[in-house]
Amino acid sequence: MPELPDVEIFKQYLDATALHQTIHRVEIDSTTILDNISRQSLIQTLKGRRFESTRRHGKHLLAALGCGPYLTLHFGMTGYLKYFKDPEAGPTHVRLLLSFTNGYHLAYVSQRKLGRVGLTDDPEKFIQEKSLGPDALELDLDGFKNVLAGKRGMIKSTLMNQRVIAGLGNVYSDEILYQCGLHPKVPADSLTAEVQENLFKEMRQTLQEAIQDRADPRNFPESCLTPQRHKGGECPKGHGRLGRVKVAGRRAYYCPRCQPVPE
Repeated sequence: MPELPDVEIFKQYLDATALHQTIHRVEIDSTTILDNISRQSLIQTLKGRRFESTRRHGKHLLAALGCGPYLTLHFGMTGYLKYFKDPEAGPTHVRLLLSFTNGYHLAYVSQRKLGRVGLTDDPEKFIQEKSLGPDALELDLDGFKNVLAGKRGMIKSTLMNQRVIAGLGNVYSDEILYQCGLHPKVPADSLTAEVQENLFKEMRQTLQEAIQDRADPRNFPESCLTPQRHKGGECPKGHGRLGRVKVAGRRAYYCPRCQPVPE
């Protein structure tokens, strides 16, 4: 599933391609992706408008239509954006297609139709309605400690809880915990102030470096866990095979030596 770094790359991609281009045609392949809006309402709102700016919060991308509403995009498990000119060279599984007066197109692609597209007049209200916590890259250390305060679940599930911190998912929570030497099942309320500070530092550094590497694990340094998150993957520090454990229904990868089981 696209996480914060992926969606930040999508934001940069939209900014570099589709801003300030007038939309003259809107095609919607499936109403399954629509988030509390009708096909006709979305088409009428988008047609003739231009994206003037974008904003990301966690895993959500919001694109402002001038002074009017924002198009909201969530990418589900497999979603992404594609800007192209030749329809013959366009992607498959296009669920929303915006055609611009310059002859180019922007496709919202979602093979499994698990993403969502909608509109909002107020980004702050949208964040509140989706029950999203603060964005992982907008938190300072005190804010990070505050959102962890009183959380009694396992640290991995706490980091992935979008109501607590918006933006982290299965992949980057594993990476952050590996860099901190924390087992995924460590209780969130057992962390000392020093460990919380290190966790915050590694969260910011991991996300920022992933964005710099275009959220592509092939570009990640050898010290990262993410390229090894597969069956038979090994600890980047040379400590043997990675372990796997279920946390909140998700499969976590970790190094048994670097991230010992909590006592």
